[in-house]
Amino acid sequence: MSHRTSPPNDGTPAAPETGGDGTYGFFALAWAWTWLLAAPAARAWMQHRAPPPSAIACAGLSAFGPLLAALAVAGPRRQLREVFGRWRTNPAWIVMALFTPAAVHALATALYVAIGGHPAQWFHPPVTSEQVAALVVFPLGEEFGWRGFAQPRMARRHGPVKGSLLVGLAWGLWHLMYSITPQAGGFDPLEFGLIMVELPLYSLLIAWVFERSNRSMAVAIAFHAGAHLDHIERASRTDLRLHALHICVLAVIAMFAARSLARQDTGRVAAKSA
Repeated sequence: MSHRTSPPNDGTPAAPETGGDGTYGFFALAWAWTWLLAAPAARAWMQHRAPPPSAIACAGLSAFGPLLAALAVAGPRRQLREVFGRWRTNPAWIVMALFTPAAVHALATALYVAIGGHPAQWFHPPVTSEQVAALVVFPLGEEFGWRGFAQPRMARRHGPVKGSLLVGLAWGLWHLMYSITPQAGGFDPLEFGLIMVELPLYSLLIAWVFERSNRSMAVAIAFHAGAHLDHIERASRTDLRLHALHICVLAVIAMFAARSLARQDTGRVAAKSA
């Protein structure tokens, strides 16, 4: 995907070629604030002890790292309006975004059953108070950063496909501290590996529905909430075929999303050149 600096149709100013739009500073701040806040709980789990209440509180606040980073970078540039973005869109896009993750997970589970697998359950809704809180807190804490701030700038600089993949990689790396779990008693390399593969693919899906809905933040937040509403990562790892099939299904759908994003971008560039 070629490097472009021409402004998109929405009137957002183009970033200078020197990269002074603050995107990489945003990534660094998002990682730093989240890792620092999540570190006390992660340290306790690595030492096989229960984290103190203060560490649990900090871990909860760590979800707001991307939002705080976006505010810190966009505020001095007077770009806060861009961070919070648009909201109005066709409600059908919001409904679609909310249930797309469950549809992807259901298709992967159906394929798993077809090859002889026996899933303990088809869907994995939140069942604990922490999981319910995550359904609300993480979409709000993350999406204003990843989609409200980073996605438009990375798409402008690298194109919508490569830009979305790069946002997804940054998003995956952001989960580093969350891969230190009490279940693993430390760092869980399998969980982190799955995250680093899945989130760039999910980033393409969110980018597609985000762009199609006129960059509605309601749609981005709904998609993220949908991923917590049915969290296939909670499925047992006794048979990794389910998780492998999930990645395969996600990759195929992400490929179609990428093609659509590329066609849409080509059409936009052609319209500007006409």
